[in-house]
Amino acid sequence: MLWHIQRLRSNRGAVISIKTRDICGRDKRCAHALRRIIMLSLVEKGLAKRHKQGVYLIERKDVERVLAALRELI
Repeated sequence: MLWHIQRLRSNRGAVISIKTRDICGRDKRCAHALRRIIMLSLVEKGLAKRHKQGVYLIERKDVERVLAALRELI
């Protein structure tokens, strides 16, 4: 997850789109754990927004705060 966000940070645009399928593929257990453990905690902190099923948006200005929060979870 950390590597995925750091890789997307260099792309253009105002937001970064995190797709669970890009991270987990078709593994439903991985996708469920990613959503339940990581993404919901980021949404509760106001660092990410759920766009649609399996897609979360992170504003580029909040990327450093998101990376710090993910490091705390690990």
